[in-house]
Amino acid sequence: MTQRDDDLTFRPFEEGDFERLANLVGRTWLSEFPARAQMAAGRVELAHYLDQTTWSLVAEREGALLGTVLLSERGRSTVAGDWAQREARLTEDAKEDPDLLEAIRVEMSGVEEEASLEAEYAASGAPGAAAAVKLLIVSPDAKGLGIGGRLFSAAIEHLRETGARGYHLLTDDACDVSFYEHKGLSQAMSRRSQAYWPDVDPSTDTFRVYVYEQRL
Repeated sequence: MTQRDDDLTFRPFEEGDFERLANLVGRTWLSEFPARAQMAAGRVELAHYLDQTTWSLVAEREGALLGTVLLSERGRSTVAGDWAQREARLTEDAKEDPDLLEAIRVEMSGVEEEASLEAEYAASGAPGAAAAVKLLIVSPDAKGLGIGGRLFSAAIEHLRETGARGYHLLTDDACDVSFYEHKGLSQAMSRRSQAYWPDVDPSTDTFRVYVYEQRL
């Protein structure tokens, strides 16, 4: 389904969006790294999430991709594409370049930690365990347009239409969790991060990761 609002277009993710969206992921979360390393890690992380994605929406304006939201729903088919194989191939291709490999290590260490916390949450049998917002990201070029809120609202409306009892998402101290609290989510779990980050000792660092949930 494609929706147009003034000069904005909202539509499902297409494979041709991959490079632009990977660039946005890398620039947003790995700004400390060189551009090539940002892109390499963004590609790997995005392929990882797409392998779990069952529903997607991107916001576009005049050919510029301004944001996306990706959902993973238990029991539903994932989007077409060899995303797991692409993730493995991209990771393998980066092994000869220390800068690329370090950026991928940093980003995927956080992803793996979130997956561990998510598995613990799912084991609790919470109503929100069957659906997850895997990725919500908006370009800095889209500030003030309300795109993040519109993408998020569209995703939750989809979940309601499909009869989901609830959903959850993973976030951390680097994000503005007040956005999710304003949307009606509440914190379900919290853990001090043990993920790898250069020159950071996880035994003393206070950075935390969270599960937020909402019943529908």
